[in-house]
Amino acid sequence: MVLGYDELRPKKENYLDFLDKFVKGLEKIGNKDIGLMIYGSFIRGDSDFGRSDIDAVLVFPEVITDKKLVNQIAYSISDAQKGNNLPLEITPVDLTTMSDGRFNSYDPSFEKYFKSEGKIIFGLDYRNKFTFEFPTMPDQGQITANLWKSRRALLMSELNLQKDYKKFLEEFEETLNKTSRASKQIIGLTDGNLRLNRFSALEEISQIFPQVDITPLKKIKYLYKNLKELDEVYKHPGEVLKIWNSSLTFFEEMIKAYLDANQRTRQ
Repeated sequence: MVLGYDELRPKKENYLDFLDKFVKGLEKIGNKDIGLMIYGSFIRGDSDFGRSDIDAVLVFPEVITDKKLVNQIAYSISDAQKGNNLPLEITPVDLTTMSDGRFNSYDPSFEKYFKSEGKIIFGLDYRNKFTFEFPTMPDQGQITANLWKSRRALLMSELNLQKDYKKFLEEFEETLNKTSRASKQIIGLTDGNLRLNRFSALEEISQIFPQVDITPLKKIKYLYKNLKELDEVYKHPGEVLKIWNSSLTFFEEMIKAYLDANQRTRQ
């Protein structure tokens, strides 16, 4: 969908109404451990309303995000978008990876922006705990990008479910792809070995990271080998979201297991 072509362009009042409704939705959920920060042109006051998006960072306290909370926030975004049609660039992150730095979704160029123009509009201000750095290991950058993209896709799932079911399914499929690929990439960070097949690390995960539940990865592999069953899943949004939630949780469990096993000491 293209603003100005098949979607009406939002006006300034739509931007303000969206933020007001979104914050009220978060207040209704009642979890004050998250933090919502906006930055960029909207905060600077030089937005081109109708074209510019709102840049936002949503910080969760734990690597393994509470999927009930994520889905509640997804509903809040969908409700806040009703009648507003706002271009929104929201990045869901977690405090652990943002503090550690290795899977921080933002490179060092963003540090000054967050400090100088970031505005916390809900919850806690975690900016002083962030560590910004560039990737230093093979696949690290791709894993980082795929993590926040998969989280963002789930966060926008309710909006897409209501407005564009095809996109809803496309984002679901992409999460399965990113999750299964990350499984071998994260193991590769551990031992330095290249694995060609996305499921080639499946049996090794339980040996290296026994705390990780590999059931979601087995489910993805099964669906990829039984496409008629995957096609049937597409017809049932509830089943899609169930697999989506568990797949993202598996991705996050892999990240946490890697960080727990490779803790860094800072001076």
